[in-house]
Amino acid sequence: MTKCIRRFVSQKATKLSLALIIFATFSNASLDIKTPKSEKISSLMLVGNSFFYYNNSLHNHLGDLIKNDPNVTSMKRRSITINGSDLPWHDIESYLSNEYIGSFRIDTKNNNKYVTSSNTKIDAVIFMGCSLCPIHPDTKDTFQVYVQKYSEIIRDKNAEPMLFMSWPYKNKPEMINSLRDVFVNTANKNNLLLIPAGEAFYRFNSSYPEIDLYTKDLRHPSKEGTYLAAAVVFASLYGKATAGNPGIMGLDPEVALKIQTSVDKTVSEFMGITLK
Repeated sequence: MTKCIRRFVSQKATKLSLALIIFATFSNASLDIKTPKSEKISSLMLVGNSFFYYNNSLHNHLGDLIKNDPNVTSMKRRSITINGSDLPWHDIESYLSNEYIGSFRIDTKNNNKYVTSSNTKIDAVIFMGCSLCPIHPDTKDTFQVYVQKYSEIIRDKNAEPMLFMSWPYKNKPEMINSLRDVFVNTANKNNLLLIPAGEAFYRFNSSYPEIDLYTKDLRHPSKEGTYLAAAVVFASLYGKATAGNPGIMGLDPEVALKIQTSVDKTVSEFMGITLK
């Protein structure tokens, strides 16, 4: 009887310790910037690498969420990516200065027509480095230099800079600890809104390991992974929940709802905000 009581108390203590560890982890991940500073974001540029362009590109998944929520304003989206790239590979100043970027698009009905646009102004830029660069000894200092540099350049162009948090590899979930620390500290240091995709990946993968967010290389996103990342961007930019949004890019509806619900919970808790 005594042994049973001791075992019960021990189990309760273990669960309490785990709960305290989780609480402490999120307490330490305190973000200074919790919502966009811009009142309205009509145009968005994403600058990154293959983590953005897999599965017909994150910006298209984001667009599906936007157009299927009648309570949010539309947003022009531009994605500029280089496979395998880190931040120094890009020239964000030239992207924001080039008047031809976004000046036209092909007619959506494929009528071999160009639809021109005279307004190529970008309101916000979400950028990311290579997935490992923020925490690797050989590249972590360069990451810090370029986050600061690009934050200043983007602000000089009257746009709001935002930092995209990369996710841990499927076979290296412990990466989340270093990624979380670096991204939270870097975002606070540079007064940036952090898009916590990495945190959302980690939490969802822990809760639903049967739904694979990764491709065979254990790094790049599956279609479910890209959709999850897009949902994080949506919730972070609009401060709105994604659960029930019919824009699911052809995913199984039950899987999509699990992703949406998990993302909403992560963004709300990690950012310390209440989603509308």
